[in-house]
Amino acid sequence: MRAVRCVLGDYGDSVDDRECNAAARPRDSQDCEMPACPQTSAAQVTPRPDNTVQLVTQWRFGSWTSCSVSCGKGKRARYVSCRDAQGGVADESYCAHLPRPPEFSTCFSPCGQWHAGEWSACSVTCSVGRTTRHVVCSDYHQPVDQSLCDPDERPAAEQECTAAPCPSAYNRQHIYEQPYGYPQDPGRHPGHSSWNVPSADNQWRTGPWGACSSTCAGGFQRRVVVCQDADGRSNSYCDERVKPAESKSCDSGPCPLWNYGVWGECTQTCGGGRKTRLVVCQRPSGQRLNDYNCDVLDKPHDVEQCNLQSCPGAASWHRRPWKPCSVSCGRGTKQREIACVFQNQTQIKDAYCGHLPRPRAQKACRARGCPAWKANRWRECSVTCGSGVQQRDVYCRLKGSGRVREDLCSPHLRPPTVQVCQTAECTRYTWVASEWEQCNATCGEGMKSRKVRCIGPGLTPAHDDRCGPSTRPPSLHHCREEPCLYTWTTGEWSQCSASCGVGYQQRFVSCSLMPSSSHSQRFHAQPSSAGKICPQPHPPATQPCLLTECPHSSYWKVGPWTECSLTCGAGVMERRVECVTSKGQMSKHCRPSDRPESQAACQERQCQAFTSCRDIQLNQGVRMDGEYYLKVKFRTLQIYCAEMQTDFPKEYVTLRSGQTDNYSEVYGHRLISPFECPYNGSRRQDCDCRNDYLAAGYTLFHKVRLDLNSLRIMITDLRFSQTIHGRPVPFATAGDCYSAAKCPQGQFSINLIGTGLKVAANTKWTSQGNYVSVKVHRSEDGTRIYGRCGGFCGKCIPHAHHGLLLQVH
Repeated sequence: MRAVRCVLGDYGDSVDDRECNAAARPRDSQDCEMPACPQTSAAQVTPRPDNTVQLVTQWRFGSWTSCSVSCGKGKRARYVSCRDAQGGVADESYCAHLPRPPEFSTCFSPCGQWHAGEWSACSVTCSVGRTTRHVVCSDYHQPVDQSLCDPDERPAAEQECTAAPCPSAYNRQHIYEQPYGYPQDPGRHPGHSSWNVPSADNQWRTGPWGACSSTCAGGFQRRVVVCQDADGRSNSYCDERVKPAESKSCDSGPCPLWNYGVWGECTQTCGGGRKTRLVVCQRPSGQRLNDYNCDVLDKPHDVEQCNLQSCPGAASWHRRPWKPCSVSCGRGTKQREIACVFQNQTQIKDAYCGHLPRPRAQKACRARGCPAWKANRWRECSVTCGSGVQQRDVYCRLKGSGRVREDLCSPHLRPPTVQVCQTAECTRYTWVASEWEQCNATCGEGMKSRKVRCIGPGLTPAHDDRCGPSTRPPSLHHCREEPCLYTWTTGEWSQCSASCGVGYQQRFVSCSLMPSSSHSQRFHAQPSSAGKICPQPHPPATQPCLLTECPHSSYWKVGPWTECSLTCGAGVMERRVECVTSKGQMSKHCRPSDRPESQAACQERQCQAFTSCRDIQLNQGVRMDGEYYLKVKFRTLQIYCAEMQTDFPKEYVTLRSGQTDNYSEVYGHRLISPFECPYNGSRRQDCDCRNDYLAAGYTLFHKVRLDLNSLRIMITDLRFSQTIHGRPVPFATAGDCYSAAKCPQGQFSINLIGTGLKVAANTKWTSQGNYVSVKVHRSEDGTRIYGRCGGFCGKCIPHAHHGLLLQVH
């Protein structure tokens, strides 16, 4: 194995893997075959002899490892062992009479050189003053801690300077002759050491330097520079050629970095163990910080395997030959059997080989090429201005054979045939249609739908009236599956409608779908209008009944039962019960004890609630991606199950409000003057900007992945997203490099209406970068979030500790 990282620039700075081309990523592992290991014998390890025999032993040691650091003070190690006269490993107690060579030692290699800046102007314009310069320790032009440079060679950072003698008339000036507001004693005036005292007419005067604009890794400082005459009044008669600088670069020291200690002892002396070390994020001064202040991708390992050599013993692992590849094309796996055996090849329990690393029983293999999707070039945009759509041809191709049947390629990997395209801005509006959803019927005829929206300039949603109704693409389409099979199902007869005399009974009769291999193993009742598709004759739903002759002229009259209050589980059905005469008039002379029930319990079918897509796989045998109802906390929600063909399906939430209300943006324009906020913060295409921010991007989201246990959105899952331009931007993230004057332009939007979920109140957004401004607005019910973030350069993301948490609405 080997480490593979994505690096940037000449100095190999580590960046996120998404910055590199995934198709060109080198392999980080490969197969290797070594000769069979020899059987462990007694000749290789010297047994502990009788105390009466004195062995001839000596210490032996290997070469030193590389220094643990590339520069500065580090550690190095080597292997030390006790050997007998034949070179075998002996117990260390037999070398105790000899001094043991050290296993560890310190190592040091100088790094970093002193670099001094230009001397500043003299602190006074006359007499003797001080001049300073900036001195830093750097390595390859990058500031590092000063302890990495030789302190004896550090250049001076301050020295005296001598200017022309001060005129004596200045000292003889009377108090009443001084200009208004001028201090009587310049030496006692605050800031005297940083303001130049004028000695002649029309002199430049400078204020103190402001704070550095960045907390680490460089920035800039500013100060006030004014022209004044001898009386301290401002004017514009100074020589511009000698005007002091108003700004300069500054260095607030290096940013925090990862630091790590030495490895601890191994937990095992043989057979594979673990060793650990402390890894912390700290400043060069030694101040310890939280881990999120350093780059997580560059964090060194704090756990490592050690002492992988086999332990002595008679048992060993036996490897049987590899079986054929699991697939006939593409990448698959090979399997083989691994058994623990004695030296005589007798198979024993695996526990006897527990001290040895178990050989792998599976490895990757590659067969001939599989058919793959081939996408042609995108056609021209459907509009000449504004937002339109592009289409392209996509077909299944086998290398060397050309086009083949589409069912030979995976439908889930099929590239999109339609995408949104953006041309020059205009006032036209156009229809945009999404991909067709799956058919809503599992058998027979059904409908499939897609979302059709009217969008305007800048991909903003617009009212449907803006787009021509005659050109609106259809949003519904007929679809046909395999024929459905139906049968009649009947319930129990109800009570007689009359307590005496002739009444009637009724029962539930419905036309139901018969179960098959592709449907659920339960009957599903269809509407009454579906009775024509069931075999005839129709079973009777009512029949006459006679409990007893009526002894009185009044009797209880009951109406038909209503439908069950619930479609699944225990519900209630009701009927009307009245006391009437034989002529149908209302009466009060019926016996209360004979009054029939007006309510009864009912149950159409058992409700079945699943809590994950994996539960649906195991209980219903479903292997098709799609929308399913899952029990999330205390509610039943509609969840999209993806990768149902695997043993680890994933749950996604379909954003019902559409992609135009769920997007993330990193704005690409940058102001030429970054300390301004023109147009009161409004975005203008004709701003004095340059469009060259490499991290810019705009991503739309149709579905987002949800962890059902923690209800946390995985914002970096971009499976059901569409990046319109630039780089992909994670969900709920925005940023820019537009301005340092609290003028954010990057935007993100979240709309969870119709999902049954809302953003938790404790979900917060945190800033990353310089001069970052974060503005997040929430709706009262928490279903909608809108944010504007940016800086110079910066962005905002959900807080790293809690993430984007949701709640059941």
